[in-house]
Amino acid sequence: MSKQKTVLFLESSKNMGGQEWQLLQQMQNLQAQGYRCVLLCHPQARIAQQAQERQLETVYLGFRNSAHLPTIVGIKRAIKQYQPQACICHSGHDANNLSIACLLLPHRPKIIRSRTYYTNDKKKALQALLPLDVLMVPSRFMQAQIQKQFPSKRVEVVYPGVDFAKLDGQTEADLPEALSHWLAQRPDAEVVMQVGMFRREKGHHIVLEAIAQLLATRPNVVYVMAGGGKSDTLSAHIERLGLQDKVWMGELRAIAPALRQADVMVMPSLLEPLGMVQIEALGLAVPVIVSNVGGIPETVTHQQTGLIVDDMSPEAWAHAIDYALSHPDTMLAWARAGQAQVRQQFSPEHTTKRLLQLLNA
Repeated sequence: MSKQKTVLFLESSKNMGGQEWQLLQQMQNLQAQGYRCVLLCHPQARIAQQAQERQLETVYLGFRNSAHLPTIVGIKRAIKQYQPQACICHSGHDANNLSIACLLLPHRPKIIRSRTYYTNDKKKALQALLPLDVLMVPSRFMQAQIQKQFPSKRVEVVYPGVDFAKLDGQTEADLPEALSHWLAQRPDAEVVMQVGMFRREKGHHIVLEAIAQLLATRPNVVYVMAGGGKSDTLSAHIERLGLQDKVWMGELRAIAPALRQADVMVMPSLLEPLGMVQIEALGLAVPVIVSNVGGIPETVTHQQTGLIVDDMSPEAWAHAIDYALSHPDTMLAWARAGQAQVRQQFSPEHTTKRLLQLLNA
């Protein structure tokens, strides 16, 4: 019998975000393909508990920073013990520690670094010297940006997988009581919804201005802002525009039941390597309006699966939202076309297939 192939996943972050959820999904999907997957993480990391609940094998290391000697020793020990085909990491600290550990070995595994963000186009001269075999990115947009930073390295696109079956199972779940009550008080509302952290690059301020303009002709329009983070600036903006009765702000446990309440989901991002919410919305056949930024156009086709807005002015967004609310049948037809597209393009199966190609290339 051939020896079982093993992949080590490194994650030093103590928090849980999109990258950490993707990592867990990748581990589970690879295990379903017969791989042995082992997670190297900090014992106090939230991902450690999630891995335990999924019965994923875990090794605890004291991840701190780049060139952290105890972490390097622990990685080297894990590689010698498990003899992995490949190691997959995300952060720069993890890549540095992993690379140094591999330099101390006579035979090293393939090193794959996942990059889900970028800050500038400056070449990474020092990191370019590290033994990174592949940089894995979530969009063609990111591929172009990261290739500028690592011109000598191989950069490959692996679209993230979306658990559409889980989304489908959540559609009938209850809304948060506060949101359910708020919508019940507005039975004729035209619901514009945005899901995302309350950060300026997410563009909430643009839609707020657009909603203020639309009220002159669409008095029933409302704006549901579902997300987390600091909301003081947005709250002040809402008050200045006099939109206190037209805007709901709060967090959601599950996205699907809220999206099903939306007439249209908006994503006015100013910066977005790919974005996930618009994919999830289309996966549920919810109409979408998105900005022509970053990797977003790789997920939506203008006037075929949704609307793409080139201009980031409130006037342009008011016009797009007005069109969407005035043409519900057209928007729904586009959303249904988008549903078929994204469920294939961003299926966990498709992601696993691409990941296997990288592992075995």
